Amino acid sequence: MDAVLFAQTNLVDAISQAAPGLLHRTFLNIELWRYIAALAVLLGGLALKKFLEVFVLRKLTGFFSKTSFRYDEMIVEALGKPLTAFVIVFCIYLATKIIAGNELLSKEISSFLDTAHLVALGCVVVWAAYRLVDVFAHYLDQLAAGDDSSVKGQFIPVLKQSLRIFTVIIGTLTILASLDVDIKALLGGLGIGGIAIALAAQDAVGNFIGTISIFTERPFKVGDWIQVGNKVDGNVEQIGFRSTKVRTWPKTQMTIPNKILATEIVDNWSRMPKRRIKMTVGVTYATTAEQMEELLERIRQLLRDDEGVDQDMFLVRFTDFGASSLDIFLYYFSKSIKWDEHLAVRERINLNIMRIIREMGLSIAFPTRSIYLESVPPGIQLASRENADS
Repeated sequence: MDAVLFAQTNLVDAISQAAPGLLHRTFLNIELWRYIAALAVLLGGLALKKFLEVFVLRKLTGFFSKTSFRYDEMIVEALGKPLTAFVIVFCIYLATKIIAGNELLSKEISSFLDTAHLVALGCVVVWAAYRLVDVFAHYLDQLAAGDDSSVKGQFIPVLKQSLRIFTVIIGTLTILASLDVDIKALLGGLGIGGIAIALAAQDAVGNFIGTISIFTERPFKVGDWIQVGNKVDGNVEQIGFRSTKVRTWPKTQMTIPNKILATEIVDNWSRMPKRRIKMTVGVTYATTAEQMEELLERIRQLLRDDEGVDQDMFLVRFTDFGASSLDIFLYYFSKSIKWDEHLAVRERINLNIMRIIREMGLSIAFPTRSIYLESVPPGIQLASRENADS
């Protein structure tokens, strides 16, 4: 800063000596050459800004887009606007110092301008670091995901939020320290009320820890179908810094704090390698043992021949003498875990079982009940089966 001020003073002195006498006349107690020099500095700053945008940054972006390193182009894009803002801030500061003149300023005003310039430059630097967070977040996401392409991009929102907060806090403290603010005393004063804030922020801390747990253990990712207890059932849409958004089957959006997801049992249906089908088919008691054996074998063959049925394991067993049926237990898996495809396999098997039963002359049982009367009250005549059928 001292070197900049020294160069600025020499520049102003050189311009003052080179200015013709006419320009040493004053307007509002300020020499005319100062107005002209300040305007020239501002115009020069705008021209330099345009030159950087059109030629330097655009050329660098085009050059780095051809390299194998994927982050250099992002870095140039992130630093482009802060760089041009730095040029404008410095030119405004220089023009202000020129137009006023050090000899016309009180120490308080001069100090104020220097402090304002320092704060403005600090804000530009913090802004540059803030924009670089996006690049760093992409790098950390790539590093955390590794070779698992299914989770790439899911770490970015949380990483961005946490790194941006960290950048703003550190940048603010650095600017305050450059203004000779006692940071230790400031933090100490905040510490008195920090207890109350900490108590109020317990949920936020719990959600942050839950977020870390989700991204380290990866119980689910965006797009997965999860179920948590009896209330949460749907597809994960977004994993945020504080909560996770789930799109339920009625198409409502449910927001669940991450601390709950970190402590509750999460059923991830999307992680199923195959999808189970479990059912019971009941045939009538008129079915003979030989017919039952043939029926069981034909159903097993049906499962073997269906391309949608997983062949690693399936069961077809005559298990129970039910209240009104002979029960056949079916247990098998569809290869696809997608709901519609899974239901299509189940529907196809059910229709084919109905055809087999019909071809064999058998019937699917339905609940029936027989009533036996030991005696009939006088005056009541029961119809015979023949009369009832007629």
